[in-house]
Amino acid sequence: MDPPCKQDAEESALSSLPDELIEDIFARMPAKSAQRCRCLSRAWAATLSSRSFVDRHLLLANRRGSPRLFILPELGTDTDTTMHGWSPGRPMVVLRREERLRGAVSVTTQCRGLVVLKSTGLVDVCFHGDSSCNPDYYVCNPSTGQMTTLPRGKEAFGLFPHNHDVLGIGYDASIQKHKVVRLYCRGVLLPPACEIYVLNSSSGHWRPPFGAADRALPPGFARSLCTDQSVFAQGHLYWTAQPHRKFNYQRIIISFSISDEVFEILPPPPMDMFPCRITELDGCLCVFNNTDKYKHSYDIWVLRDHRAGTWDLHCRIALDMAPLADTQLIRSQGVIPLGSVDDGSGILLRPDPHYIGKENLEAHRLHVYRPVTGDVEDLLGDDSVITHYTMARRVAVPYEESLESTGLSE
Repeated sequence: MDPPCKQDAEESALSSLPDELIEDIFARMPAKSAQRCRCLSRAWAATLSSRSFVDRHLLLANRRGSPRLFILPELGTDTDTTMHGWSPGRPMVVLRREERLRGAVSVTTQCRGLVVLKSTGLVDVCFHGDSSCNPDYYVCNPSTGQMTTLPRGKEAFGLFPHNHDVLGIGYDASIQKHKVVRLYCRGVLLPPACEIYVLNSSSGHWRPPFGAADRALPPGFARSLCTDQSVFAQGHLYWTAQPHRKFNYQRIIISFSISDEVFEILPPPPMDMFPCRITELDGCLCVFNNTDKYKHSYDIWVLRDHRAGTWDLHCRIALDMAPLADTQLIRSQGVIPLGSVDDGSGILLRPDPHYIGKENLEAHRLHVYRPVTGDVEDLLGDDSVITHYTMARRVAVPYEESLESTGLSE
């Protein structure tokens, strides 16, 4: 009798394992691989699509210490339409290639693996004061490559800079769904307004907040520049904003409860809020700013308790002192903490790609800085699978392996 083929042997071995053990193996796999396993049978398709498995996969598949980044097409190019994924020690891989990625920027940090991208095809029109400036937005899951176009919301209008909209994405644990929150301007006579879109819901349209009417409008003007991403942390969405229509040097932090759907102004940390930027570090909101005019020193404050509004000084990053003085970061015009790695012990740092000229690409570095020990690791060293030139002028955003769906249709 001929010996069984290798595939039959593998299927036999797989079928002999308990379903609980097989499910545990699937939960530790990359999202694309786990997604393909849904084709095994109808039963496995149901199991691997269940909310409990998606939650379990999010927990187990992201226990590795190395950061994962998705890298958008190079800024200012009209030909690049490819989104890549990368982590240290692994080759760069293509996550998705299509026209909608041409000139796309990320306007949110990731939330359970999902991120909102914005088309930039209308940027020139917006800056010239067009009264109808509503770009296309997409919800993207870099892990699976799924990308869904959001429906058009109500029109944002008015002369620049009050003709813009800004978005955020958060997860409402009470209904186990993602919500996309859109703040948009309504001209010079009305305050900004808000509408909400629930992913994978039956309605399929934007709606006003369900929260208290007196706190349903944004208490400020959130910034629409692609360098100012919204952040989801501690059950709230956050934006940096200015309190008045007229430009001034004041900045506030707007918070929005993703479950109660009400706005507040978050008490700021004890630092100069102009200019400042926000991100997420180890599950908490982080505010950072350079503390000297030469941009050699940065303070990073972390929100420890949203309800009490208490902040801790996480660390001070001094680019002109060892060991960071030995890096190339001091040659850049701005430094961004992308996120935390290795259970919060390290901070992922990179120069702001918007301020790196092509004549100074060597200034680009991607580092992990450990405040407690002072250690610095160059992730793009000579033995790296990608180079400094590959990363410079590109937006890189941390993400989690996730099976979360981006919506009912693409």
